[in-house]
Amino acid sequence: MSVISFPATLKIRSLTWSQIRLDSAFTSAFGSQGVEIAAPLWGAALEADPMNEISSGAWQALLMQLRGQTNQLSLWNIARPAPLGTMRGTMTLNIAAAQGDTTLSIIAATQAATTLKAGDLLGLGSGTTQQVVMVMADATANGSGVISVTIEPPLRNGHLIAAAVTWDKPTVLFRRKQSQASWDYQTVFASGFTLDLVEDVRS
Repeated sequence: MSVISFPATLKIRSLTWSQIRLDSAFTSAFGSQGVEIAAPLWGAALEADPMNEISSGAWQALLMQLRGQTNQLSLWNIARPAPLGTMRGTMTLNIAAAQGDTTLSIIAATQAATTLKAGDLLGLGSGTTQQVVMVMADATANGSGVISVTIEPPLRNGHLIAAAVTWDKPTVLFRRKQSQASWDYQTVFASGFTLDLVEDVRS
């Protein structure tokens, strides 16, 4: 299994970004209840515009490199590659974070009074601990550059104090939902380049 990086120059027409909740609902004479049975996963779907066949090689190569559902695709949310908030610089955890936490204390020493906005995405960990989380509410750093944010989904793993927090194109590791790769030809045009993806947490 290999990790394939999404080419930043690859043109897309549309992106759907989603969260897949792994839960189950029960209804009985005594009421109803929803129970989460596993951690939620990110989903994404990409589609390219029809293009001249001679320009379609990069899309064809990406589909081949993924080898069906075998390899992982490292992809960021193209619609929000960086926070809408003003916080930048080197972000690290100000306090260690435990598995299941939904609040992070982050420090960026030169970023006093900067912000993170609801919907901003942050990345933690790498490899088997790699995870992207979304900021749930606007927050502002104090005079020392410390900011506390609520996040979803909860952390799958614990992270030590001073662990790096990625704000620039934090990437999710995805796999394809199907194994077949195909595209269409009409005269000199190629079309039908799509990717339907689900987050892959394999080691």
